Amino acid sequence: MRDVAAKEFAMRRCFLMIVLLSSMGAAYAQKAPAANQASPSLYSLNSAGLASAMTWCIARHGQMTNGSPAEACFKKTRQVLADAGLKQRADQVDAKCRATTNFNTCLTPEIGRLVFDLNAEFAKQKP
Repeated sequence: MRDVAAKEFAMRRCFLMIVLLSSMGAAYAQKAPAANQASPSLYSLNSAGLASAMTWCIARHGQMTNGSPAEACFKKTRQVLADAGLKQRADQVDAKCRATTNFNTCLTPEIGRLVFDLNAEFAKQKP
């Protein structure tokens, strides 16, 4: 009889432990507060910036490999991206493109403007 009671007690402890752990997991899976969420457009603007830098350098210097002129160019253009204030630009785009129903339609021309501006900055760089 004692073995049965001990096993039942152990099973209840395991069950309670599972319930406790699963409830803790649910707490971690909750949505992040709005203040900690990333800008909806930041990822798109960063991706467009990197793609523009790579395209610019490959078009001027050929294939990008380690030690190639295209790689050196890409390092310079990445500095242009760092100085471009993409976070601030994303904040402006997010403010302008608030409506979720037409976010992509609003975002596309903003990405075009960014690429145009970046290409103008890339052109100012020394070869």
